[in-house]
Amino acid sequence: MTRMATTRKLADLFRAIAGDDLSRAASIASEICIGEERKGHRSAARLLRGALHANGASHALPKTARLPDQQANGGVLTTALSSLPAEPPLKDVVLVPSARRLLESVVAEWKRRDALHRRGLAPRSKLLFHGTPGCGKSLTARALAYEFGIPIFLVRFDAVIGAYLGQTAIHLRQLFHFAERTPCVLLLDELDALGKRRGNPLDVGELDRIVIALMQELEHSRPQGLIVGTSNLPRHLDDALWRRFDLAVPFHAPAKTTLSAFAKRIAANLQVTLPRDALKKATVAKSFADAEAIVLAEARRIALLED
Repeated sequence: MTRMATTRKLADLFRAIAGDDLSRAASIASEICIGEERKGHRSAARLLRGALHANGASHALPKTARLPDQQANGGVLTTALSSLPAEPPLKDVVLVPSARRLLESVVAEWKRRDALHRRGLAPRSKLLFHGTPGCGKSLTARALAYEFGIPIFLVRFDAVIGAYLGQTAIHLRQLFHFAERTPCVLLLDELDALGKRRGNPLDVGELDRIVIALMQELEHSRPQGLIVGTSNLPRHLDDALWRRFDLAVPFHAPAKTTLSAFAKRIAANLQVTLPRDALKKATVAKSFADAEAIVLAEARRIALLED
């Protein structure tokens, strides 16, 4: 490394520490160690590596994360967050070309976030997936966790909504604070439960306050990873809520040709040959989830017959 390059790396390191992004700080520190080794400064590199791993802990970005202590947080986070598998890869998710391009750009921003930070920019970190049920919104969130190399947690709204005035807002603050300190994908599935359009005369005033609290947290939060909201009823979401997301990605009902290819791929993975009538049913299904259910039912029937 040249002196100027080392100075830039140190500046990046200080920014990461100031932003409490320990994973990025560890990554930059490792790059500095490698740079010293390449210059032949092996003693300095060993000294730096010893300081980086002084407690014997690994600073690699975790695939899984331990939830906060239940007693320390009143049990809210441990009951409101459920860990999901960070899979499959994004390339294995069936997406329309426009949605794939948007999501691949988000992945590229994450992988080159240091370059963005050097220019005073931040990668997009708050995404809204909206559209037809069963068309891959939650699966795509899991795929992004795979691409980012971070865990994904599903928010259970039944544990977030409190019985007392203001309790839900406090729970939301704890959830977003967790996302600000933990590199993860925080999945707000079925966001309609909290983000309904305000002003409905049939709703109590507390529901409007919940929507306002949610919008405030989204606006001011700086997550370490991603916050992903999904909605099957986007028209029911409050208009002002949309502006709190960096990117809104529509998930449309798949075309017949897409469903046919999807059903054949699932059948091939299960090593079964779909009869013509089963393939026809899958091709006219309303969603990927419905098509997959048809293929799985046929696979079970074939397995029993063969047995």
